[in-house]
Amino acid sequence: MERQVRAHFRVIRVNRWGLALVILAVLALLLLPGSRLLPTAAQISGVVAQGVTVGSRDFSGRTEAEAKTILSQLAQTYRAKPEPAKEVKAAAGYMYVIPELNGYELDVDGTWTRLLAAEANTVVEPATRIVTPSKKMTDFPKSVIRHGNPAKPAVGLLINVDWGSEELGPMLATLKARGAHATFFVSGKWAAKPENKDLLAAMVAGGHEVASHGHILTDDGPKGLAKQGKLKGDIEASVRVIEAATGLPVRYYAPHMSQISVDILKTADDLKLRTVLYSLDTRDWMPSTTTADIMGTFRKAMAGDLILLHPKPNTTRVLDQAVQHLQSKGLTPVTLSDLLSPEPDGPAPAGSGH
Repeated sequence: MERQVRAHFRVIRVNRWGLALVILAVLALLLLPGSRLLPTAAQISGVVAQGVTVGSRDFSGRTEAEAKTILSQLAQTYRAKPEPAKEVKAAAGYMYVIPELNGYELDVDGTWTRLLAAEANTVVEPATRIVTPSKKMTDFPKSVIRHGNPAKPAVGLLINVDWGSEELGPMLATLKARGAHATFFVSGKWAAKPENKDLLAAMVAGGHEVASHGHILTDDGPKGLAKQGKLKGDIEASVRVIEAATGLPVRYYAPHMSQISVDILKTADDLKLRTVLYSLDTRDWMPSTTTADIMGTFRKAMAGDLILLHPKPNTTRVLDQAVQHLQSKGLTPVTLSDLLSPEPDGPAPAGSGH
């Protein structure tokens, strides 16, 4: 008995006008000026378009082999060696660390890719790779921070706060006007006061950093608290209050009266905090310190310095002039984290969008 097999076909009806519109839309997208959906003529031919340069070097019409030969020559000088972090012994006997700086080198393959994709008569930014140093600041967790890397054209403004709230508004306004940033080391007791909530919010909104100056500042300082077994609890209390108020993690601790001891360093390290001192002290908290005295300290500033300030009337009066002076010397006032960052000024790494 023969079995008859019938083939069943499914008919799909296509709206001709809808299909035509889709095709037209795709064609329009492909033909848009600057569209990357279609390869450029240079990409098809495998040579660089006319008028394309890297710095002063013209790569017009270069093939991949020719361009990479030139780029390999440029790579011999287009680089910066990384600077490893190092420990230094302070006159007081404790060790402090100078942070590292990353180096960079020319990325030949990455730069060739940019050259080939470049349109005619354009300047190509070279692609670079980060070169990390052999030693980093994190390799010295118990060393004090009291200076940035002097090869970085920046300084840190450290503002200790336990009083002087009335001066902070004008200080923040000056920093904003000058595009400057600072790290505010606030006491937990100060941060816990409801009337200071808006000031803390303004610090964060202004791009500043907020760190710990301890919770309650006593006459015996952190050394006295350490002897009484109360230092860890004091620092922990300040961190809780500050983080709750700002919503940001606390990374640094500046001990009251700049006291340093093995116990203080160990306690801060146990709490995952870096202990911070200063390299220049304006002594603005003293009644005898004048605006001229404060400016005298700022005139001594060099790259990497950490400058200690307080919210005092004379500091507020002279802050604008002081920041302008730093900037006139090519020194940018930045937060402590930015100062300690291993990223120097210079070419951006490949893939960074620069």
